Parts: sequence; structure tokens; C-alpha cells
Amino acid sequence: MKKRKGKQPVKPNEDEAMKERLIYLKGLQGSTMNIPIIYRRTFGWDMDSVIFKPINRRSFVVFRPDLDEEEIDQSTYRVVQLKVNDLPIYSTKRTGMESPDPSILEELRESLVSLSLVDRYVHIDIPKAGEFRLNECLMSDLESLSSELGFSYSITPTSHRCTFVFPNYSNSQIVLRAKSAIEGSIEAFRELIDGILQMDRDTLGQRMKEVGFLVRRAEINIDKIYTNALNVLWDLPQVEPAGYFIVSQSIERIHDEMEYMVQITEEALELLDQCPERVDKILFEELLFIWRNSIGRSIQGLELGLEAIVMGKEEAVERCLEMIRSYREEKINRSSSQDIVTGQLTQRIEGLTVKGAKKDGMKVLTSRESMAVIQVLFVLNQTAARLSNITNVLVTKTLYLKRTDSGSFPRLH
Repeated sequence: MKKRKGKQPVKPNEDEAMKERLIYLKGLQGSTMNIPIIYRRTFGWDMDSVIFKPINRRSFVVFRPDLDEEEIDQSTYRVVQLKVNDLPIYSTKRTGMESPDPSILEELRESLVSLSLVDRYVHIDIPKAGEFRLNECLMSDLESLSSELGFSYSITPTSHRCTFVFPNYSNSQIVLRAKSAIEGSIEAFRELIDGILQMDRDTLGQRMKEVGFLVRRAEINIDKIYTNALNVLWDLPQVEPAGYFIVSQSIERIHDEMEYMVQITEEALELLDQCPERVDKILFEELLFIWRNSIGRSIQGLELGLEAIVMGKEEAVERCLEMIRSYREEKINRSSSQDIVTGQLTQRIEGLTVKGAKKDGMKVLTSRESMAVIQVLFVLNQTAARLSNITNVLVTKTLYLKRTDSGSFPRLH
């Protein structure tokens, strides 16, 4: 029997089929690709195309083409202002009660919800109240509502900021969100370090409370981001390098150390109040010295490492290699700022103790309270060293990702 003549099937090109590409939705350019309506409603996909990324022969994922950039670029967020005077019941009755009545708090809650419904990315700024007690209540209530309503709460010099963000579950994007979340804490640390030499103990104590509140608020946000990174890491099929998760994890661990620095400094200031006269001044100067030198250098290295995340490939590789090489040299030669501070602090304490013992038998630094402060100072310096160690891990993984074709971070506008 004679075979039928006609077109012979072409063997499919598997390499070409597995490439990531832009695909138009059904009805455009003859494509039969369709996205179920649930995805459109959930993710707001009202555009005419998606990024199609094959995982293997049986599965694929789709992404919005602009999702990488729109969430992290906060310049595109809508900014809405909500004045306390626009909440007449809350502003007049809130300060008269210790714990907020649900009916009083309802006005604030519903105002925040109503202002966040229209836009997917929005900052709601509430100017700080002129009355100290009302401002304190507002701070406490917004902190409580942030968990309930799912917004990120932060404080700017002039206002309270509630940020509603559409979540994105991609670890390359989560890295940028983690970087953005920690930048507020780093800025607060930088301002504190730059002006710390002009502060007395009372001023430093007040600044530490402010920085501590800001860092604790950021920690809640970073913990959520880290949880999202964990979910993506274990969500099958694996669609991206694990290095993204390690960078996010490093940022979370770094912020834990920063939070501990604030906590232990507040502890040191409380112990200084119990120290004998003269001794408290000496140890307070040592505390400032550690913040200015040891912690300051660690924060400076952290800033350089985070900058590498958003640099171009060549610049980032050069920056990362330079930082890794410098870190290794400091470890070999024991020349890091933390090692230097340890040696200098030990010498000064020994010298002051001997000198004080020769004067009328007074032992300057050997009281129980003084020894407790000295121990805290060494622990604080060790925390700065751990921060530098984790920064080196972050820089190393950033180098790996920058040097792989698959591990590129989204570009920022």
C-alpha cells in the first residue's frame, strides 16, 4: 500500500522550548495561552502578556513582566496623608484611657483600610501629633494594628508611616525587599555613630530608646520577609538558585545582631548608673569608643556589601572580591577593628586598675558593677565582630550569584 504524501512532523527543539520567554495571552497574536481568572484577580494581571518560564517537561511558572521592579521602587508608591485631626473621636478620647477601647480604635483602623484599598503600593503618612501623650498612644496603636492589617510600620522624622505592599514570592525579589527593610536601621545606626562623641549619658540613653524602637519594628518586617524566603526555598519545583535565600538569611541574622547591640548598650547604660563616681565616666568613654570604632567599621562594611547587591555585574564582582580579600587578610593578621579595639580596651583597663590601686589603695575598676560593665563592653565588641563575619557570608553569596547567568538580581529604576 502506497504511503500518504504530506508534511512530515518536525522534531521539537527541547533547548528552545525550555527557554524563558514573553508570551501574549489568548486572543492576541494567535496565542492559545490563557491565564485562569483566579490568577488575574489575585495578582492583578490585567496586562496582555506574561513571562513564561519552563521548569521541566511537565511544569512551568508565569510571572508578570513588571513585577520585579514595581514593588521595590518606592518612588512609584502613592503617598497619602492622614491627619490625626481627621479622626475626631480618636484624637479627643484616646489619651484618656490606658488601653484603647475597640470603638475608639475602629476609627483609626477603618481609615487606614479605606485609604489602602485603591492602590497596590501605598504609603499612608500620619504627621506626628503635637501632644506627646497622643503621639505615644498613636505609636502604640499603629504598632498593634500593623500585625492585624498586615502593613509595615515605620517612623520618619515628621510622621508615622504605614506601608501596604503587595507580596511577591520570588527570592530574587525578596533579597531586595530585605535590603530595603534593613536600610532604615542602618541609617539610624549611622546617624547615632556620627554624633555619638557629642552625647552625654542621658542623651545617648534617649537616642538608644528611639533607635531600639525603630529596630524592633524593622525586625518584625524582616522576620516576615525571611519567612517568605523560607517558603519559596522549599516550594517545589525549585525555580531559582539557593544563594538568594542565603543572602536573605544573612540580612536577617545581621539585623538580629544590630538589635542585640542596642539591647546590650541599654544594659550597659543602666549598669553605669550603679558604678562609683569617676569609674562611670571612664567606662562611658570606652563605650563611645567601641561604638565609634568597632561598630562603626562593621556598619561601614555592611553598607558596602549591600550596595554590591544592586550594582552591575563587573562592579559587583570587583567590590565583592576586594571585600573578601580584605576580610581574609584581617583574619590572618588579626588586624580587624574588633581585634584592635579588644587589645586597646584591655590595655587601658589594666593601666587604669594598676594606677588606681596605687592611689590610697583605691581599686578603680574592680567593683562588681564595674566588672559587669566591662564584660558588657567586650560582648558588644564581639557582636560587632559577628556582624562582620555574617557580612562576609552575604558578600560571598552575592559574588556567586553575580557570576552565574541564572542568578541576576532584578534591575531597579
